[in-house]
Amino acid sequence: METGIFKGVYSSVEPRQMGRAGGAAPGRNAARKRYWFVWEHEAGGYVVQPLSASMQPTGERRAVSAAEFSKGYAFEPDILAAPIRPGVAGMQAARDGKAQPEEQVAAAPARVAASRDAIRRTGGIAGHEVGAQTERSLRADFATALAQLRRGDRDRAVRALERLAEAPGEFVPSHRHMFTDFGINLRKSKLPRIAIRHHLRALDLSPGDSHVHFNIARAYYDMGDTERAEKHLRESLELTPDLDASRRFLDFLLERKAGAANDEGQGRKAAR
Repeated sequence: METGIFKGVYSSVEPRQMGRAGGAAPGRNAARKRYWFVWEHEAGGYVVQPLSASMQPTGERRAVSAAEFSKGYAFEPDILAAPIRPGVAGMQAARDGKAQPEEQVAAAPARVAASRDAIRRTGGIAGHEVGAQTERSLRADFATALAQLRRGDRDRAVRALERLAEAPGEFVPSHRHMFTDFGINLRKSKLPRIAIRHHLRALDLSPGDSHVHFNIARAYYDMGDTERAEKHLRESLELTPDLDASRRFLDFLLERKAGAANDEGQGRKAAR
């Protein structure tokens, strides 16, 4: 598809599936952002290409009209990703097992051969490397956002952290550790609402992880939502009945609830 000037990274908002009943974070069921490379179309309108979590092209380019683009896409000035050069693209295409047009192969036989040799040497770990690269990229973005937060650029940092919570891409269960780390750091940074969104991504990747439920409970408690905190602690203990941290935390919440009920009862008696 013929493209003109590269415009940058844009986002669109797509509907997402409803979350689990009874415990989704605010806004979780509404929508998820998706990110795109955007070019001007030589025939008019624009060309868009979807991006992965590591801001790498992950699908076919398609044309959109100017009207559709202005209505459904928003510029993301904080994201500085750009398309890779053709030579690097050829290496990536060979790594991904995608055929290149014949004229490109004929024009650069040495480069293609070198790419194939590299794949033979690394073929067994290619998938692992892609996952590791995604994690490195997201962790770097997270560190940048925390630095912005420390410098007092709160609005920009919060936007970046929210984007990370909705990062698209093909994640694997082991990535739950990354999202858990993000969530714990955000709770300690007094951002429990965004922390919950990261913990819920970890839960999506590992629904049977009792520790993730415990971390969600801590964030809800920091928000003052003891009912949801209690719910996730009970789910944690259903998965791992002997998880001491969840048991002690739940006992603490139940004692506080009982104490509050007693205080309320005493207050009613005094008012009579």
